[in-house]
Amino acid sequence: MPARSPLFSRWQVVLGVLVLAMALLDPFGLASSSNNASAQWLNRVFASKYQRTGQQQVAVILIDDAYLMRNNTHWPMPYDEQSKLFKRLLAYKPKAVFVDLMYSHDHSLGDPAQGSQLLANVFERYRHQGIALLLANTGQVRGEEGQANTLANLAEVSSPALVAWSGFGDKYPLAVEMPLGPMETPALLLYRQYCQSHSCADLPSDTQAAVQSPPIAIQWGINLAPEQMRIADIGHCSAPGNVYAEMLKAFFQAIFWKMAGAEQSRCLYNFTLSASDLEVSTPQDRALLAELLRDRLVLVGANITSTGDLVESPVHGQVPGIYLHAMALDNLVTQGMNYDREPADLLNSNINWLDLTELALLGLIALLKALHEQRHSGLEFAEPKVSRLRALILFLIPIALVATVLGLLSYLLHKLHYTPVNVLAVLMLSLAIFSEKFEALFADEK
Repeated sequence: MPARSPLFSRWQVVLGVLVLAMALLDPFGLASSSNNASAQWLNRVFASKYQRTGQQQVAVILIDDAYLMRNNTHWPMPYDEQSKLFKRLLAYKPKAVFVDLMYSHDHSLGDPAQGSQLLANVFERYRHQGIALLLANTGQVRGEEGQANTLANLAEVSSPALVAWSGFGDKYPLAVEMPLGPMETPALLLYRQYCQSHSCADLPSDTQAAVQSPPIAIQWGINLAPEQMRIADIGHCSAPGNVYAEMLKAFFQAIFWKMAGAEQSRCLYNFTLSASDLEVSTPQDRALLAELLRDRLVLVGANITSTGDLVESPVHGQVPGIYLHAMALDNLVTQGMNYDREPADLLNSNINWLDLTELALLGLIALLKALHEQRHSGLEFAEPKVSRLRALILFLIPIALVATVLGLLSYLLHKLHYTPVNVLAVLMLSLAIFSEKFEALFADEK
């Protein structure tokens, strides 16, 4: 009885080793790019199922161009104008406030009556009323090697919140080692305030423990806060449909993104107020704001045309940077310390078990193709037509098996709060591996 030929030729083995090396070493960044694209696509897919727990606790206040024009002022805002704004906010008794503005230079032109001390006096009132006030901080030593950071008089009446870091890609760290020492980011600091009145499991005991915690792989949401319609006209916002319809829509948008036309504006998930909304004067409007802002975690940021402080949301495109902190905080309030994250690296490398799982999937695909070829290499696609139909069914079986495994694995990782498998890379390499069989199956008969 003749011996069976090996499943893989020497050339196929060499090619497999090269693909393995390319995937692990990622010399041209192709694996990283496809991994990021997969993560963004699945973020859009799961956005419609994101829970609304954090919406009840978090609010964003935007200082925008309309507010500047309404008050006939400029940017950076004069300190007396900022003092008025933060006095109004204080009147509504938020639980804690983070201000995403960098007070690194006093721009009062040497006029003490208009200087930063005006604002420092207002910030001092927050501390007297027991409201935590966090100011954006670079983590650098002010004045050392030309580094800028929060003015001393403002730093004395607030707590620092780190807003500048590197080395985490699109992930959001809880705390980072900086020249000023280990510092926590706004999301964790505000979450600690939330945990003072709520039960929070596994909260980092101190800043050093937070440094050791994995960064957040932020999951964005798309369902508007119910309170938003009470404060603003949301008629221009596109309302999310059925969960599964949204998933299907995200799938086709990912495939045909170049052919897609303009769609209706996708408004942000976080409950948002304009700074102009704080200027209401009627008792009814003030009562409404008091109801909406009391005991909330409030983040104050800017959406000014000239600032360029924008971040990329996989669901909404470019958004003001304050929403990155707001969504990270929302993830913590909603999921606790069981937030989405990347698996830990193995042996002090940039490789984790999820990377090895992806390689195992590719190995499974190659094995299925080899077994298919060995078992059905003699199958003729000529008459009768049943043979061609049978070949097509047998060809589609491994494809369907791989797609099923990939879908189940992605869903399982989502449930376990890990970043998703590199779906796009696995699918594209699967098509490449089976392309020869696919072409042969549908080639015109000579």
